[in-house]
Amino acid sequence: MSYNVVVSARLGPYESLAGLLASAGCAVRRLPVEAHQWTPDLIARFCPDADAYVGMFNGIRIPAEVLEASPRLKVVTSPIIGTEHIDVAKATELGVVVAHGAAAENFIGMAEAAVMLIAALRKQLLPKMRTLAEGTWRPTPLGGMVSGSTVGLIGFGNIGRTVARMLAPWNCRMLVADPYVKADVVQGHGAALVSMDTLLAESDTVVVMVTLSKETYHLVDAAAIAKMKAGASLINIGRGGCVDEAALLAALESGRLSGAGIDTWETEPLPAGDPLLRHPRVIGTGHAVGHSEELYAKMPGVALENTMRALRGETPLHVRNPEVLERWRTRMAALA
Repeated sequence: MSYNVVVSARLGPYESLAGLLASAGCAVRRLPVEAHQWTPDLIARFCPDADAYVGMFNGIRIPAEVLEASPRLKVVTSPIIGTEHIDVAKATELGVVVAHGAAAENFIGMAEAAVMLIAALRKQLLPKMRTLAEGTWRPTPLGGMVSGSTVGLIGFGNIGRTVARMLAPWNCRMLVADPYVKADVVQGHGAALVSMDTLLAESDTVVVMVTLSKETYHLVDAAAIAKMKAGASLINIGRGGCVDEAALLAALESGRLSGAGIDTWETEPLPAGDPLLRHPRVIGTGHAVGHSEELYAKMPGVALENTMRALRGETPLHVRNPEVLERWRTRMAALA
């Protein structure tokens, strides 16, 4: 059986995915490169017979009106772990499963990057490198040890739990703020579940690892930063909008925070003149700090498997909205 799969105009490092879908027997239809929004014409051309949407759909997104105009739709697949470009709530309401790239190479790579940034900021790596480059031997900033410090993890999904496992031998005190996990799960990873205020007040390093939603937009704002320990550092590897970057800049400029690691930004790509871009206390990367050759090699196959499983009525490997599965199976039976 052939399936009609609508694929985003650009797949970036996962471009091989289009060919994999075609080789699997799918009728692949690519959106026009020049399309920056869904027009009535595009909806009429692509939506009525779409069995799946696959890709990042940068700029154009997969909004509610597209989902509603796709009566045959079985799955929306994001090759990456993020699904901000998909109206997941509407997909769930309509009984459509959303699959994403939550493969081990993804969350392990991000956890490795988080630990790297924690250590680099605690050790004051940037100032030490800078003073050596300026000709000073044995630079003044000493930094601190990761061992014995308190690390606050905002969000305790796959990445957060892997960070906790990796830090366990480092003899850290680990605090977690996440309203969606239970205390025994957190304790099982050697951490303690606390309130957001407690985490902010007691952590030497705060790591943001949450997805962007109305609930998490500017979760770390000026008021939150004011509650942080003086001299603490902040890492954002979640989503850019979760941190108020103007408030972060002010805290770095005043010296209240000793440093920051930023991989995800409020505006992406980051404007060349952004004051955080070359800030002496910021380790900045372009939303790729945890990416690896291993990840890029793995993700097209994961997206293919997610999509083909869903089209056959089988549960995808990685589901963003697991609460939809019972309704989705009922809907799949009706579409058969």
